[in-house]
Amino acid sequence: MAKEQVYGNQSRVKPSEVTAMDGSKFIGATFMYLTFALLITFGVVGLMGGIFARTLYSAEPDETTMRIFLTLFLSALLLYIPVMIWVHIAARANGKTVGPAFFVYSILMGVLIAPICIVFDFWTILIALGTTVLAFATMALIAWTSKKNLSSLAIVGFGLMMGALLLSLFNFVFYLLAPGIYQLTYALVSGLFFVAIILLTIFDLNNVKQIALNGYGTKNLAFTCALNLYVDFIYIFIRILRFVAIIFGSRR
Repeated sequence: MAKEQVYGNQSRVKPSEVTAMDGSKFIGATFMYLTFALLITFGVVGLMGGIFARTLYSAEPDETTMRIFLTLFLSALLLYIPVMIWVHIAARANGKTVGPAFFVYSILMGVLIAPICIVFDFWTILIALGTTVLAFATMALIAWTSKKNLSSLAIVGFGLMMGALLLSLFNFVFYLLAPGIYQLTYALVSGLFFVAIILLTIFDLNNVKQIALNGYGTKNLAFTCALNLYVDFIYIFIRILRFVAIIFGSRR
């Protein structure tokens, strides 16, 4: 999942082309876009994943439904990168297409993560989603109450992510030569990625606050910040879903 920080992009256009938003309106717009996108994504997950899971586990699976599901899933895979590029180009250009692009992206993500309904039962997904919301709210509280500049968290977070990526490159060798070490390094890589995304999420939340306080938020920048938070939320949800499944053993 690509993650890109795009802040202050309105500086590239003429002042007359950018209308700064009031701080509270900017914050409200950012979280409104985030909420709508998440509702769309999980609505698609519930509808598409639920229908396909019932079909797959029925006594006589309907082949037509399965073909439709696979077609939608493969189409979403093919469109993911182009739509992601569309979102970022629209945000940088301060155009009117960033909203539609973001919501098309949220639909694609719903299609791509819909298979979780096949692997995990409803209650496991619901517990993971509720836990993610609580975790996100806790991070928002930390970001909002902090009086310090949290840009250092982004540096540490990216550093941990790069370290995890480098370590993951050795996992294939460990898998072939030392399976015991592979299990240890896999757990370490997963932990580093999770800590990194937590730090980056706190930074992203704090950045929304800083933009609002400085008074240079725009509609497109609100969409961009919402996209960053959306990617954070989805990643954290997927990680927490795995933890919940391990704890409760709640796989189909």
